[in-house]
Amino acid sequence: MTADGAVTRPFHLGQFTSTLTLQGQDLSDLYLLTGVTLPNTPPYRLAGALKRDDSTWTFNDFTGRVGSSDLSGDVKAETGGRLRLEAQLASQRLDIDDLMAIFGARTQTNAAGTNTTTVSSGAPGKLLPDATLNVDRLRTMDGSLTYRAASVKANQMDIRAVRLGAELEAGVLNLNPVAFTFNRGSLTGTARINAARDMPYSAMDFRLTGYPLESIVPAKNGTAPITGQATGRMLLEGPGNSIHRFAAASKGSVSLVVPNGEMRSAFAELLGINASAGLLKLLRGDQSKADIRCAVADFNVSNGVARAQTLVIDTDVVLANGSGSINLGAETLDLKIDGDSKKPRLLRLWTPILVRGSLTSPRVGVDTGQVVAQGGLAAIVGAVAAPVAALFAFVDPGLAKDANCGALIASAR
Repeated sequence: MTADGAVTRPFHLGQFTSTLTLQGQDLSDLYLLTGVTLPNTPPYRLAGALKRDDSTWTFNDFTGRVGSSDLSGDVKAETGGRLRLEAQLASQRLDIDDLMAIFGARTQTNAAGTNTTTVSSGAPGKLLPDATLNVDRLRTMDGSLTYRAASVKANQMDIRAVRLGAELEAGVLNLNPVAFTFNRGSLTGTARINAARDMPYSAMDFRLTGYPLESIVPAKNGTAPITGQATGRMLLEGPGNSIHRFAAASKGSVSLVVPNGEMRSAFAELLGINASAGLLKLLRGDQSKADIRCAVADFNVSNGVARAQTLVIDTDVVLANGSGSINLGAETLDLKIDGDSKKPRLLRLWTPILVRGSLTSPRVGVDTGQVVAQGGLAAIVGAVAAPVAALFAFVDPGLAKDANCGALIASAR
């Protein structure tokens, strides 16, 4: 830290103005020097106007970089009683990897200021960071923060803008809003971390709106295998002093709905294990499309295990119903999908599709050692229609009006 300024009254350090430049490996390290709780970050360099007026400190009009992202803003600290910090921050262009450092990822930045690698702080092959939240520091101060990133560097999730708000009071951190804007669609929500207790207890409520499936399953040879827009909601709570430990002990629900879309006919046929139709279309390079009338995944979460309550994919050629679970602690999947063809096929394998393995590297295969007794279309549609109807209001009140998802329910009546 380097300061260049003036003391307005001789030998009275309660009043001064200066230009401050500070740099280091992680902003959270400043706690040891200032007592101010700051998030984990990549290496940083910031410069601005530092002023002290007795118990009021301000660091205004500062600019600089954190990792490979620019950062500017104003910070005010009141030290007369309990420490309180107020900050308004902004980035013109954010590297999303730098933001992930707050949640425990480790970002390596080269001399040119470009991120080269981001490594999860969890075990190798794991998705959820396991960096421990320092709850003692959250109890030492109060404060508020706003942050806005006007644009975001190209990233796999296609995030285009970020907006965050935070209030810390008596060891309870409320995040509102947490908003990510994608090229199409958005993820918005709130989170609450109660760090006043020895083991933090968190609750979150996030809604996904209009996220394109082609961003999840990328195009191959210029053609997207599946298209449509996903809408969902995640409502979870539980104890844990890291994201991974919270997920491993959480309870609640996770739901995802695709009200309409398209997928390659070959994949739709294979979803119902229609070997004659699906395999031939794949071998011939067939790019024809099948309509997705509705797709729904609804999971109940208990003790970190998400169990499928409703898992259905309804296309114009196949109706598939699924079951199974996702272990958020072990980060593994164990799902089974049974398909029923809507059209007669010459050759059909009566066996389910299995989706197993880790969240980072799932394996898709066929259970060739099991014969499946399928009850036909009427039984499948009848079993899923009621849960799907009840799910609409939970995920998006306007979704029940969608014609294609409505057709799924109507076909069961």
